[in-house]
Amino acid sequence: MGKIVQQLISPTFEPSHTKTYELSILVGVDSFGFAVLSDQQRLLALRQYSLEGKPLSTELLEALFRKDEYLSATYRNSRLAFATPRLVMVPERLYNPDHHHVYLEGSVRLSDHDAVRADHVTSFHTCFIYAVDGRLETKVQRLCSGCRVFHLGHALLEGQRRFTNKADGVYFHLLDGHLFASVLQNETLAFFNAYPYRSAKDFVYYAMLVFEQAALSPESTPVYLSGQLVEASEIYRLLSRYLPVMEFMDSRAIFRFDLENDQEVAYQYFDLLSLSLL
Repeated sequence: MGKIVQQLISPTFEPSHTKTYELSILVGVDSFGFAVLSDQQRLLALRQYSLEGKPLSTELLEALFRKDEYLSATYRNSRLAFATPRLVMVPERLYNPDHHHVYLEGSVRLSDHDAVRADHVTSFHTCFIYAVDGRLETKVQRLCSGCRVFHLGHALLEGQRRFTNKADGVYFHLLDGHLFASVLQNETLAFFNAYPYRSAKDFVYYAMLVFEQAALSPESTPVYLSGQLVEASEIYRLLSRYLPVMEFMDSRAIFRFDLENDQEVAYQYFDLLSLSLL
């Protein structure tokens, strides 16, 4: 069913009150996680599963919902984000809903089971157009009635906008061996892309490529970090050689935590927390 690699349960969580709580679910490349929050933005429960290198199937998804007591509960609102790198971005003014597949055909290989979705990111006047397994999407809607579906990038941009007030800079989010990079300039979205990496050197290469493509100075541009990263990692050590102005995203201005390590949770699970803002 997948292996639980992280679990955080607040002493204030009340199983009988889930109908007043909100559920955020994140489907990664080889991970699955969710968070339960109160209507006062308090983190009540969080579980992160490793799929151990296997893609999420409809059978596994159903097993997770059936056996996990938090997932099988009823919630006031539910949201799910797919962390798929199979995406393109289109300015909102140029988006045509009748041409979903056309936007992806040049850069993404689509299968017969794929569904093409579009997210309108109104705060940045752009659209995410991305491919997901249509079978998974259908199963989610059946298991989690009324669940709204988004792309991870939409959640990240909303969190980055809220927590920094659209501060100019480069934003790096790490999840399942992928770097999700965005650049904000003059309170607008200048760049967004996802890169797969296998090593710290790969990561730094793509990180510096973002600076090159956005024509920014690595020495003076603020860099905001979130996701699966710690200061003791090789990625952070190498990155700090090239990018001296770095800090971790801090979501504690909005969210409340009943944890001693709330600073780490606030940036490591920035994706799930930001999803709850949509």
